[in-house]
Amino acid sequence: MVVEATLSDLAARIEAARTIVVVSHDRPDGDAIGSSLALGLILEKLGKQITIANRDPVPESLAFLPGSGRITRLTAPVEADLLIVLDAAGQDRIEAAFWDHVAAIPVILNLDHHISNTRFGHLVHIDDRAPATGQLVFELARTAGWPLDAAIGENLLVAISTDTGSFRYPSTTAETMRIAGAILDLGVDVGLVNQRLYESYPLRRVEALRRLLQGMRLDFGGRCASVKLPLALTRELDLQLGDTEGVIDVIRAIDTVQIAVFFEELPDGKIRISSRAKEVRYGVGAICAQFGGGGHTLAAGARMAGPLEVAEERFLAAVAGVLG
Repeated sequence: MVVEATLSDLAARIEAARTIVVVSHDRPDGDAIGSSLALGLILEKLGKQITIANRDPVPESLAFLPGSGRITRLTAPVEADLLIVLDAAGQDRIEAAFWDHVAAIPVILNLDHHISNTRFGHLVHIDDRAPATGQLVFELARTAGWPLDAAIGENLLVAISTDTGSFRYPSTTAETMRIAGAILDLGVDVGLVNQRLYESYPLRRVEALRRLLQGMRLDFGGRCASVKLPLALTRELDLQLGDTEGVIDVIRAIDTVQIAVFFEELPDGKIRISSRAKEVRYGVGAICAQFGGGGHTLAAGARMAGPLEVAEERFLAAVAGVLG
């Protein structure tokens, strides 16, 4: 049975557990990694036995985060009292093998901020008003009175900063800014964190941006900008997980653009789509939902069957229906 739980409910269940597995979605971004590490470090301070799991390794750009070496891929069945799933809108956002390995865990706690969350698990707390799952982890710790430190704060700051576009997106609230201030009070060096996060890119990442912008497409009177990343280019530049983060924000920044789209060809032949909108009336969540995806009104994603050019035309046709 699924229970819509308060943060106090979640805290009580977590405190009653001794062994806990924490997991976030595959291909983790800053919010997934930051919130997982932050919660894992919090629970360790409470004396819990913790496993922090993910299918994929920590992106190179986030390897500086305290505890990043703790994230591991489950390769065999595990037993624990509790499974906490963070920042995953559905079970399908996590590899099928993982669910086989955690089948013996009796309780699943689902904490997320995506409006499209399918509310899987046993204890569910979904707050789509929060701009990042990292903010919900902070609120959970504050509700429970759990102690925080600078290492935890650094992870939370990265989680919130990356999912708010450095506090630029409309989802950023006054409470988000107050939480950021409280995190800095823990002793986090915001200048150093931002330098590592936004000013320390490998050359291949900048080269990828250059190549993608050369192929940028503008449609519908310049109101939609899109770029596509063929698998051949990924292999040519030896791109790593996280190397294309931020590309969509560059093309979204064009003054005439209302919707920005990034198409990426994956090794399995599927096409991963990331989309952003500037205004609610041009919401991309509904567009992605047409193709089995989801997310938020202004930021959403989906996966489609290839080939790349076919997926591109199908998705842009749906965009045309929104832009009119």
